[in-house]
Amino acid sequence: MVHTAFFAQLRTSEQLGYRVGAGSDFTKSGKRMLKFIVEGESNPAYVTQRINQFIRQYRQKLQELTVEEFESSVQSLISLKQEKLKSIDEEFSELWGSITSDKYKFNKGNENMEHLKQLNKDDLLVFWDKYVNEDTAQGYTRLDMQMSSAKIWQPTAEEFEMYPGAVIALYGSLHSEGHMGLSIADVQSFVSSADASSSIESLLAELSELYVAKQVPSVSSEVSEVADTAVVDVEGPRIIFESSSKIATALQMAISSTNEAPKFATLSKTNFANIDMKQSPEGIWLINDYKRFQQTQALHGISVPSRKLVPLIAESALADNN
Repeated sequence: MVHTAFFAQLRTSEQLGYRVGAGSDFTKSGKRMLKFIVEGESNPAYVTQRINQFIRQYRQKLQELTVEEFESSVQSLISLKQEKLKSIDEEFSELWGSITSDKYKFNKGNENMEHLKQLNKDDLLVFWDKYVNEDTAQGYTRLDMQMSSAKIWQPTAEEFEMYPGAVIALYGSLHSEGHMGLSIADVQSFVSSADASSSIESLLAELSELYVAKQVPSVSSEVSEVADTAVVDVEGPRIIFESSSKIATALQMAISSTNEAPKFATLSKTNFANIDMKQSPEGIWLINDYKRFQQTQALHGISVPSRKLVPLIAESALADNN
């Protein structure tokens, strides 16, 4: 369900990447995670904001599902899981997933189908609020991985610490469209002073005026010796930002984000600055230089957690025998 809606929004509608998908997977520790993938030429900061927006809005879509729509989706998933594996690659992936999850349940497909038959919409909403909704999930943990071409503008570590993600996304969108006449400080100042009640068309017009003003050279107040007055042509290039562009979407997100209190900082009080990580105004921690991060971990004696691989079935069998 999530994959279909995510693909339709970010791939079909917004065309943010050539590979777009969402689904669940296991971490190496055996915990289940929900992951969102977008691969394309869009600015990573902008894509991250769009993923955030999708996650916030998807809860409402779940709420609006009718019983018939929900049951149809469940039945489609059951039918998909009942299909026989078509290749040895598919069989290997399924078996290897059972091993890496430490569960060693090689018939989990049948077990999952039984659980699906008992599922209802309220169960799904409870699950979403408990694990995915950042406003209500007590154990909310998230990892963002951004990889970009050298041709795409990326904020420095200092800019990441200074400016909110939505402002970075807006500046990156301007930059990717070839509008490089504003500094990121200009964008931050504009967003902070903008009237959130104004229409997006009005905000775009104001942003256009600011952009043009920054391109016009300053005019000296000195008066010519020959004349008492001077007429100076200060008309610069006329810039119009379309309301259907990524810039408009990024601007809307930046304006709305000023009215939303950051939540990430309240989820964890851990300070990672001593291992060379940077923190954004929203409380997000950034690994800016991965190699340096690894070296710093070693210097602080931070060990990589490990444990003996013991099947959960074997553990329960030992408990029963004892």
